Amino acid sequence: MTRGFVPLDHARALAPIACEFVAERAPDALNHERLRALNGARTACADAMDDDARARAFERFVRVASEAGAVLEAGPSGTSGPRWNTTLELGGTTPRARDSLGLEGERALGMFGLASCHRRACARMLEAAETSDVGLGETAATRAAASARRAAGVFAYLASTALPPLRESLGAERANELTASMSEVMALMSLGDAQGIAARRAGERGAGWNLRARLHVAACDFYRDADSILQNSRSDWNGVDILVLASVLFARCAHEAEAYLCQAEALREADKCGEAIAACARAADPLNTCAKASREFAPWTRYHDDLVARQRALNSRLTKENEVVFFQTVPKPGVPLPEPAVVATAIDYNPGDPAKHSFFFD
Repeated sequence: MTRGFVPLDHARALAPIACEFVAERAPDALNHERLRALNGARTACADAMDDDARARAFERFVRVASEAGAVLEAGPSGTSGPRWNTTLELGGTTPRARDSLGLEGERALGMFGLASCHRRACARMLEAAETSDVGLGETAATRAAASARRAAGVFAYLASTALPPLRESLGAERANELTASMSEVMALMSLGDAQGIAARRAGERGAGWNLRARLHVAACDFYRDADSILQNSRSDWNGVDILVLASVLFARCAHEAEAYLCQAEALREADKCGEAIAACARAADPLNTCAKASREFAPWTRYHDDLVARQRALNSRLTKENEVVFFQTVPKPGVPLPEPAVVATAIDYNPGDPAKHSFFFD
């Protein structure tokens, strides 16, 4: 069975560093309870023991921080500002502490953590499919894609609404999670994840080769756009974790290679064996490009090795058929890939009116 893409939770260690918020003026009883709820919800984000609990903790923290930020003037006790550990910088295996910029930054980081939990949920479902004899299946595919689309919606909200007002407050030691450009990257990656699930499911259903190729082309485009932002927004960050860079490069090239292989099969079905050989050959370049990136994560290595084996086997089969049956000229460079078939869209995220939140309810 063809291996699937496994999205990696790049913000897997995003967590607040312990501190306690205090009111800048003596709070009344209601605001005192708001402070207690804020501090408790923030602690829960760091203490959650599993992914489901962590997602619930981040979701609650966003609600509590939204309400507190609307009515409270509060800051951390002590002299240092509230800080979070991030793994989105170079050397991401060792978390680095970055200032959250107060309650609005705390709220934004809570949203980023929530979106990352959605991506991790998608990853868990795809990982489970790797050990299944029946593949991903319709139910798991729908659920996994929905998690990726929810992540895209939260990241898109951060990029367009929550983070731009904080831009002027960002210092030199900024957290990558507090930059709109990084949320744009993560939103595109999440949409690429969802699009990749659609392409994989189309293969499991036995859909036509041309449709499969178009689905892979669309996934490739999402990651290509993410890569463009990474290349053009370097001044926004102190550095970017190599796993982020590698995952975008790997997924872009792997989907491009998949698209060429599907196109080759479609052309062969149309008795265009020469053009099919050309399409199959063009898969070699993206496979060579993503070879190094694939070694950064074991599931990528397995996927890359499987792709290389399929490309070589298909090229051998097509070449033999052409020598014996078709006798067609192999054009260079061959026909272009088909137009993308985009099916992945973000599920809109709306945190709601802070005045309507209540810290009394989970």
